[in-house]
Amino acid sequence: MSVKEQAREAQGSTALSWVARLGYATYGVVYVVVGILAIQLALGDSTGKVSGQGALHELAAQPFGTAALVVAAIGLAALVLWEVCEAIGGHTDHDGARRWASRAGSAGRAVIFAVLAVGAAKIVLGSSSGGSGTDGWTARLMQLPLGPALVVCVGLAIAGYGLWNVVKGLTDRWRKQLEHQASSGDLGTAVTVLARTGFTGRGAAFVLVGALFVWAGVTHDAQKSAGLDQALHRLRDAPLGPWLLVAIAVGLGAYGVFNVAKAWFLKQR
Repeated sequence: MSVKEQAREAQGSTALSWVARLGYATYGVVYVVVGILAIQLALGDSTGKVSGQGALHELAAQPFGTAALVVAAIGLAALVLWEVCEAIGGHTDHDGARRWASRAGSAGRAVIFAVLAVGAAKIVLGSSSGGSGTDGWTARLMQLPLGPALVVCVGLAIAGYGLWNVVKGLTDRWRKQLEHQASSGDLGTAVTVLARTGFTGRGAAFVLVGALFVWAGVTHDAQKSAGLDQALHRLRDAPLGPWLLVAIAVGLGAYGVFNVAKAWFLKQR
């Protein structure tokens, strides 16, 4: 049996499917918390870090938080395996360059889920740290040959991913991952609203982060780059910033609720 066939067989297993559902539900909860933190930031409360790691810390502070993070780490780790299987043997409905692009996207999502899973595990083990920050590794990238150009390319890639999220949401390309009952009747309408709002809001957030990286590369100033938390702080201080921040926060929260629904209606491979 080839590696691709083994990956498809693993993804088709009932056990991995159900643990992956747990992972999508956890991922959704993380985004709901990120949306709440963004709303709080728009209202002037900046005590919580508006990011996936910030959301995990917020969950840890709740009753039974440690147990919740253990469950989150397990579910997110299952999503890593799920997306790795997709990257190796999935997306068979596509051909040529589109298949490779889809598999690359699965590999990228596996990295994102892995970062969150490791973050949850570190918090449980009491070894979480803030790291050097986005501007720290941007400054190191700047020191490389053609460093500023590389930073601009990173920014364009992030912004492009954000625009792809908007396109994916508005063209309903997310539907292929869900069972048919999630696309019909009142339930289908609700899921559609959540998906379109969620992908658009998430995409806008990534476009904002990408634009700041481009700005940092053009001006040769690493401190102008930013992760999600810093980007939303800067947006809040812009004209009409709080209102724009609320709109993005609603989108992030909707994306979270959509992923919880996706956990329930995930199509079995």
